[in-house]
Amino acid sequence: MTDTSDSAAHTVRVEGELDVDNVPARLRKSAGWFERGRDTVIDLGGVTRADSAGVALLLEWIRDADKAGATLHFANAPSQMRAIIDFCALGDVIPLDRAN
Repeated sequence: MTDTSDSAAHTVRVEGELDVDNVPARLRKSAGWFERGRDTVIDLGGVTRADSAGVALLLEWIRDADKAGATLHFANAPSQMRAIIDFCALGDVIPLDRAN
């Protein structure tokens, strides 16, 4: 994961696999990403494979951002992840940037 910041938003780029084998470690590493009143963008463009555990991780990040009072958006979600989100009817819950 790469963490970049600017004055407008905090951006984190996630790379590699988001699956049942590595989601717990990624969740632990994300502690502290969200701050009250701060916009955070999680760029999923580097995700090479995702399963339902990866989608569950997005839901955990949404919960963590809500608890912190932060705004969260996801960008560049791979088609595999979008398919799972659509199949599970989570499009209204997970704020994906649909432009990609």
